[in-house]
Amino acid sequence: MDLADYVDDTATLFGLAENAAAGAILRCGPNTHVYIGGLPRWADDELDAAFEVTGHLVAEGDDADLRASDGRPRHGLGRHYVLKDATWERIT
Repeated sequence: MDLADYVDDTATLFGLAENAAAGAILRCGPNTHVYIGGLPRWADDELDAAFEVTGHLVAEGDDADLRASDGRPRHGLGRHYVLKDATWERIT
């Protein structure tokens, strides 16, 4: 699935609840995750549970932000996806 195809639309995604340094995420595949806008962390008893999450999918950030003007790498998120105004339901 290419999340870019669904930017600026309402999207329903399925995945596992995980916490990242920048907030709660839904892991939708081995290399795909989406931040849950406004949710700083999943509760401990929700971690690794499967959820269905619906919200307005937006792309934020830019991969160019990961390099300083001299080319050195910087810490950051780069381009990432966020489900805004999200609602979720635990399915496992």
